Amino acid sequence: MILGTLSIENQRYAARQKAMWLLAAAALNALELAIPRLPFLPWLKPGFANIITILWIAKFGAADAMLYTALRIWVSGFYFGFSLFTLSLSLTGGLLSTAAMSLLWMTLGRRGLVGTVGIAVTGALFHNAGQLGVVYLTMSRNMSLFGQIPFMLGASALFGCVTGALTPAVAKIIGYYDNTVGVDIKPKITIPRQPVKMTDKIVVIMTFAVSISIMFVSNSQILILSAILFSLISLILNPKKPAIFFYPLKFYMLFIFIAITYLFFAYGTRVEWLPFTTNEGLTAFYKQSLRLWCWLQTAHVFKKFRFHEQFIGALYKFFPNKSDTIEAGMTALEHFPEVIRITKPEKKIPLKTLLLNPQTALKTYMAEISRRLERIVE
Repeated sequence: MILGTLSIENQRYAARQKAMWLLAAAALNALELAIPRLPFLPWLKPGFANIITILWIAKFGAADAMLYTALRIWVSGFYFGFSLFTLSLSLTGGLLSTAAMSLLWMTLGRRGLVGTVGIAVTGALFHNAGQLGVVYLTMSRNMSLFGQIPFMLGASALFGCVTGALTPAVAKIIGYYDNTVGVDIKPKITIPRQPVKMTDKIVVIMTFAVSISIMFVSNSQILILSAILFSLISLILNPKKPAIFFYPLKFYMLFIFIAITYLFFAYGTRVEWLPFTTNEGLTAFYKQSLRLWCWLQTAHVFKKFRFHEQFIGALYKFFPNKSDTIEAGMTALEHFPEVIRITKPEKKIPLKTLLLNPQTALKTYMAEISRRLERIVE
C-alpha cells in the first residue's frame, strides 16, 4: 500500500519530478516492446506504465493523472505517428483506465480499503474493455470478437496483480516519497512555438472527418481509391521516403488480427479452396484492411500539419492551472528519443522470465534506468 498525497511546496521541483516520471513511463513502455505479441491480441500488453499512473493519481490527483495520460500518449504519438486508430485506441483505453483507478483511489484507496493490486487490476480491466470497444467499432464488427473476454479477464487479473505488486518497489526507486528531487530544470522546448495556421487546423479536422466517414463506406472501389489516395498524399508529403507508401505494413500484426477474426469466424458461403473461410469473410477482411491502411497513413498528414501542436494547445485550454505538468510533458518529449535508445532491450525478454521473478527483474531494470534518467535530464 502506498501512502497518500504528499505536498510539494516548490512547483519547479514538481515539474521536474513529473518529467522524470513521464520518462520512466516511456522506459516501462520500451520494456513491454520486448515481450512477444499474440496475433489474435496484438494490443495486449502487461501495462507496466500503469505503475506510474497509480503513483501519479496518489500524489498529484485524478485531474493531473488524466493530463499525464494524455501527455504520455501525445509524446509517444509525436515520434511514432498519430492516426485515427492508434489515437482512439490509446486515448480510450488510457483515459478510461485512469478514470477508473482514480475513482477507486478516491473512494477506497485513501481509506486503506484497496491496495495497489486492486487498483491495478481495475485499471487493466477498464483499459482492455475500452480498447476492445474501439477495436469492435473500427476494425472488426464481428461478435466473435467478444469471445476474447474470458481471456482478457484472466490477462487483466494476472498483469494487474503483477503491476500492483511492483508499484511500491518502483515508488521508492523513482522518488515517490521525496518532496523534492534534484535541481530545477527548464524545458528547452516550447510548444506551440508559433500560432497554428488556420489551414493546418482545417486539414487536421478534415482528415479526422474523412477517417471517420471511411468507417461507414462499404463500396470496394471507394475504399481502394481511398487507400491509394492516402498513400500518395503520404508520399507527396515525404518525397524523399518512397518506402512510406507502404508504411502501414509495419503494423502487420493488426492485419493478421483482422484476418483471423474475419476469415475464421464469419458465417456465409464456404470457400472450397480455403478451409474454414467464407466469401463474406474474405470480403469483410479486405474491406477492413483497406480502412486500416487509410487510418495508418493519416499519421503523416497529422505530423505535417502540426497536429501535435494543436493537441498541446488544447491541453493548455482544458488544464489552465496545470502548466507544470504540461511543461513536464514537453521536457519528456525533448528527451524521449534518448530514453528509448537506452531503455529498449536489444533482444526480446521471454514472458516466462517476467512472470517467474518479476519483482527482482523490474526493480533492477528501473533502478538502472532511473540513474540514467537523472543524468539525461540534468
